[in-house]
Amino acid sequence: MASMFTVLLLFVWCFSELHTGIGVQKLSREEDLELEKQLKLLNKPAVTTIKTIQGEKYGCVDFYKQPAFDHPALRNHSYYPEMRPSSYPKGIIYEESLTSHQPFNNIWKNGKGCPAGTVPMKKITKDHLIKARLATKIYAKTYEPLTIQEPGTHYTILYTNRGTGKKFNGGGMETAVYNPQPVTTSQYSSSQIKIANGGDSIEVGWTAGASRCFNTFCPGFVIVRQDIPLDQILEPISKRDERIYGKTLHIHRDPPNGNWWLDVDKNLTQVGFWPKHIFTGLADLATYVEWGGKAYSPPTIPSPSMGAGFRLEKDIFKDSFCRYVTTINEASEIVDATETSTYADVKEYDIVDAGFIKPHRHLIYYGGPGAHVGK
Repeated sequence: MASMFTVLLLFVWCFSELHTGIGVQKLSREEDLELEKQLKLLNKPAVTTIKTIQGEKYGCVDFYKQPAFDHPALRNHSYYPEMRPSSYPKGIIYEESLTSHQPFNNIWKNGKGCPAGTVPMKKITKDHLIKARLATKIYAKTYEPLTIQEPGTHYTILYTNRGTGKKFNGGGMETAVYNPQPVTTSQYSSSQIKIANGGDSIEVGWTAGASRCFNTFCPGFVIVRQDIPLDQILEPISKRDERIYGKTLHIHRDPPNGNWWLDVDKNLTQVGFWPKHIFTGLADLATYVEWGGKAYSPPTIPSPSMGAGFRLEKDIFKDSFCRYVTTINEASEIVDATETSTYADVKEYDIVDAGFIKPHRHLIYYGGPGAHVGK
């Protein structure tokens, strides 16, 4: 298997104090011992082990022993009544994707995933945790468009305008899945949707790179599916001028209890949720939503490509894109995103808001060849 791959990405920053660090650095004895302690907490005992059709191993961990319940706010909680949302947003029907990935139950060699009462978890290594420090440093800030960000982080995004007074119960998109190249072990290139309120944010999407440094390292996300792993390899991948493969991702708030749910694919299958208890800002509705691309490279190394990896031609068969760009309003209705602006921070990447185009509804193109050096 090639060293570069695309995985379903999920991460959440919801704390005021986070670990700091950058890149793969030399650890002190104290730091090394702390990482060993974290590994013991994160790698839960598995009931059994299963494999995907790509040969990746997952441990099937008891539902209540998953890392989510290590979060102080979730201890001694019973979530079986909340295995499904109590309400669903209404509005836009997501039509057939351009093409689909394999059904989730077909990614497993056994054809079904983990046994009932367990959830799939991949073993976490010390190298994963070291690389996660880089992600923490980048994302442990309230994101404000048009302001200086962590050096080496680049954005091509559509975002909801500030000052409109709007609040959101979530948002969604269908994103074309590519494998931008080259991406080294110290880099990544992603497509994502983000919702935020104050210092709290939730971001989901796909990422290309040789480091799995996101996902459930930060406790709080409760997995409810036994057959859908969060960091799965996505195959097949879109090829420019050939077949395009898309992934529908959706975040919605369940107003009766305030939990935030992750839904995937056009049928909006519920994978799991972030309980309201772990948040401060997102204990209420979101005040900000964004869609598009993100790439990171140490400032001394040329940045990776983003999306399809070429200059934009405003063609869905040539460019990476997000379509069905939607928000969920205060009435829990799925609507096309409006009152938005675009932002790209360097000339090596770009974004075009194509507006409302049938059958794609609100459509954006983004990406670029990369190779930017410096801040």
